[in-house]
Amino acid sequence: MRGSSNSMVHHYNYGIDELAFFDNGEINKPVVLLIHGFGEDYHIWEAQIDYLSQYYRVIAPNLPGVHCKPLNIHYSQLPQINMYVEVMHELMHHLNIEQYYVMGHSMGGYIGLAFADYYTNHVMGLGLIHSTTYADTEAKKASRMKVAEFLEEYGTLKYLETATANLFSNKFKEEHPGAIQTVIDSASDISKEAMMQFVFAMRNRRAHTHMLTQKRIPVWMIVGKEDIAVPFEDSQAQIELLPPKNVLILEQVGHMGMLEATDQVNQAMHQFIQEAITK
Repeated sequence: MRGSSNSMVHHYNYGIDELAFFDNGEINKPVVLLIHGFGEDYHIWEAQIDYLSQYYRVIAPNLPGVHCKPLNIHYSQLPQINMYVEVMHELMHHLNIEQYYVMGHSMGGYIGLAFADYYTNHVMGLGLIHSTTYADTEAKKASRMKVAEFLEEYGTLKYLETATANLFSNKFKEEHPGAIQTVIDSASDISKEAMMQFVFAMRNRRAHTHMLTQKRIPVWMIVGKEDIAVPFEDSQAQIELLPPKNVLILEQVGHMGMLEATDQVNQAMHQFIQEAITK
């Protein structure tokens, strides 16, 4: 990674274990918090960290449970998205960062939505990267249960080997099998307990569609035309609630625009934030 002199991996103790995070770019610049998705770690953002840290201070953490112990959730409690929000908020507090722009991929977007909705003084803008403001449908909840059962029986690596390639467009799959394998390798040691926690937190989440029409902070969406994890029809209905300049639609791209259309995604993120700063 470029700028590797300050591309330091740091660690933050969230009470049970330590999570790793990148902290790149100059301290006095606007801050961007990048939150990765399910079955990923912070390496998914490498190209974005590299590009954005020329202009911003970029914080990119692993979520609790990723290469570290999962959250200690009492058996009487259901895993909730806001449990991850709390850890991300505490991390930023620990770094003495008061205000920041949040960009979340997929499940990271669900965390970002709950974050921006609750910590209204801290989140200055929210980017949903291949994510949705909708809650799970009953059909989606049923498929989450199947994922949890699969993880329980076969573990994380087997799950990633069956599921990860489907997140990419057919074109990318054919041309970049190595990039897909890298995603699988970088997340394969996440424990099945942590993965199941994520699955149930996603299943239990509520809708945040009101965030698209609030006027307090800008919300941005990056969507893939060939995304099967977040269907384009769903995204279209949400996009209509946003100003056109807050939306990037990627042709021939699935669920992983950070890797499939790196330059477009980098430039869009930069443009979104610049617009918010100059307002």
